[in-house]
Amino acid sequence: MKIHRSIFIVIVFALLLSACGGSAPAEPTQAPTLAPPAETPAPTLALAPTETAIPLPTFTPTSLSTVDPEIIKQCKPAPVAFTNVGFGFPPADYKLPSLGDVKTIVLFADFADVPGATTPEQFFSEFSPNAENFYSTVSYGRMNWILEPHMKWLRLSQDSAYYGEAIRSYDGHLEFIQEAVRLADPEVDFSSADSVVVMVPPEATAVEFGPALGANPGEGYSADGKVFSNGVTSAADFPNWGFIWLNHESGHTMGLPDLYGYDWDGTNYDDIHRFVGGFGAMGYTAGDAMEFFAFERWQLGWLDDNQFVCQLDADQTTTLSAIEMAGGLKAVIVPLGVNRILVVESRRALGYDEKISKEGALVYVVDTTIASGYGTLAVYPVLDGDPYRYKSPLAVGESVTVEGVTVTVIEATDQGDTVQVTVAK
Repeated sequence: MKIHRSIFIVIVFALLLSACGGSAPAEPTQAPTLAPPAETPAPTLALAPTETAIPLPTFTPTSLSTVDPEIIKQCKPAPVAFTNVGFGFPPADYKLPSLGDVKTIVLFADFADVPGATTPEQFFSEFSPNAENFYSTVSYGRMNWILEPHMKWLRLSQDSAYYGEAIRSYDGHLEFIQEAVRLADPEVDFSSADSVVVMVPPEATAVEFGPALGANPGEGYSADGKVFSNGVTSAADFPNWGFIWLNHESGHTMGLPDLYGYDWDGTNYDDIHRFVGGFGAMGYTAGDAMEFFAFERWQLGWLDDNQFVCQLDADQTTTLSAIEMAGGLKAVIVPLGVNRILVVESRRALGYDEKISKEGALVYVVDTTIASGYGTLAVYPVLDGDPYRYKSPLAVGESVTVEGVTVTVIEATDQGDTVQVTVAK
């Protein structure tokens, strides 16, 4: 099927929100821009900055699953609602690589009305090496993200308000990045890079949010004979989020969708996070559990097929190692339909999830027919008085039934959970 230029996505990280995104409309337009009620304070970053990667805890090895290609295929839903971001297998091959050495050029661009107030070196230190360390940790060392900065302010041709409006359209955002790249090109070799990030002074309040740009294959900005389909620009909201902002937006450039809600009750800020609560950096980045879900890591190649149990029916007991640890079985998956699956994984207060108040087995449903920002991943159970799902992980003796699948935790250690999964016929 021919992919037309109109199929694109501009990911918006809205002011005072954890993240933003949008689906691909018929014509290039801005993704939904969301804002909480005026009285909602800007959230603070959940994890204090650190200059060293969080070490992966050791665990007692558990046997991996025996992979039957025909069975595991039934637990890999196709990307039906994928519009440059979304869930499903196989993942798009034109997104930012997620394995091995991945190089992103970091440019610093300012405006005549808002010149850079700090040195590029100081600005860079506000998100590096923390952003690189995050991916190193949650990928179990499989992704080596290299941020290569060009330590010079590049003066853009228009005032800041011009670019604040430009990011609201595909063409405007694309030209924004292209202009910065053109200014840097005489001094920067882009030929070996995989993407570009453009950082602007956070004092430029006219540039309200920092989005990711996703283009179709063969489209995008260019330099040194290379076309780049993915990129990110920052904005005035950067100080609200810190380094994790860049990991969220770069998650979009690797194809991951937004996990918070685009449509929400404007009188209730918590409603934005009704799908996954405080779990996952692609949801609420000020939440207490920022580590990616097992399904996200599988799609990015950070987990292998033999680290998943694809259970089609019957009653089965499986011991899972916590996703914050490297190695071992990571999830049980039960198909609920052609494009829907139930996933069970284990969460512990470790790594970037260190603030989790309740550890246990986390149950969620992935539906690849649902677009980014509309609940393509939803955590269960949904409990009264728990808008951020922090009570959803199941402890020993607790269970939840979702669409005929019952998950019960029968044993727990500091390394993971043993779960009984029963599939009703």
